[in-house]
Amino acid sequence: MRDMATREARLRIMRLARQRDTLKTVSGVEQRTSINDARIALCIAMGRDIDDIDPTSGHSLSRESYESVRGAWRWNIQMHGWNEWWERNLNEALAWWRERRPDFVDGDDWDDWLAGIAKEDSP
Repeated sequence: MRDMATREARLRIMRLARQRDTLKTVSGVEQRTSINDARIALCIAMGRDIDDIDPTSGHSLSRESYESVRGAWRWNIQMHGWNEWWERNLNEALAWWRERRPDFVDGDDWDDWLAGIAKEDSP
């Protein structure tokens, strides 16, 4: 049953995401709300604790999600190299997580790991 609910929630998000609109219109705001609600449904279908779901965006704030995002950042930077784009976007992502789950980010080894990447890239 969970697999079916998860599949349906993912399909709903994809259908909604295809409908491009702007947040400057009522329909655009309603669409964004529907996408966020669909994300919440997906998190619930995946078994996320309701306290680990951001109520405004529908994103999972679980430790598992943080570790997954962290792993994806590390993999992408290792595969593609370090540049200003990665730095800017990673800082934004870390700020997003720090605002919502400072307990995950504080004390994490991001700085040490990133310093190692910068050293590897230097001549």
